[in-house]
Amino acid sequence: MPYVPTRDGRRNRSAARRAPVVPDRIEDLHGNSLGVLEVPHHMACGHASRRRYDLEDPAQLRHAYEQVLCEAAGCGEVADLINPATLRRVWRDLHLPSRVREAWETKHPTLRRTVNRTRSGPAGADPAATRTTSARPATQGFTRRGRVRFSAAA
Repeated sequence: MPYVPTRDGRRNRSAARRAPVVPDRIEDLHGNSLGVLEVPHHMACGHASRRRYDLEDPAQLRHAYEQVLCEAAGCGEVADLINPATLRRVWRDLHLPSRVREAWETKHPTLRRTVNRTRSGPAGADPAATRTTSARPATQGFTRRGRVRFSAAA
């Protein structure tokens, strides 16, 4: 079967195979931070009710942002749907493919240093001061514990 180019000149329009769309500046994003976000049909197929997300519900907000960041076909879509302050706030909570996360963090290093503000402790509390320390000695990670063996000499 011969190759037939797509209208925009790309060979493969599948989101899984194309490079993630990352705008040059996060400040250029101008999506809403409240209300209902309806993503385009190519991002979430099905009835319109399956493409609408309530941005005040944290789970729906994360799901909508994950879809937009993974499935957007152009910078214009990302700019229209994503809010810069909201993106910074939820960045660490988003479940993104590594190629998408790396592309965004490479172009926008400030996202890499973003701290999750949704799970903070009491207002004004130092997060390091609220951590509890264990009585166990520090280890280099997971250690396998052996089975307890009983001797038959009794």
